[in-house]
Amino acid sequence: MIDAGSSELPTLLVIDEGESAPTTAEIDPGAVILTCANCGAQMDERKCKLICRCGYFLSCSDYY
Repeated sequence: MIDAGSSELPTLLVIDEGESAPTTAEIDPGAVILTCANCGAQMDERKCKLICRCGYFLSCSDYY
């Protein structure tokens, strides 16, 4: 959750019309699984769980 007084804003990816979006071959699956589905932050690995600072988590049965 972002405080109303915080200047931290989410980062947006802007693609010019001349640029192409990343292809599925360019996207690292390891980076995707470590990205929180709730807030987009990188999750921490703890034993067989992935835990995010926002409270979202995945257990090993969720991603295997």
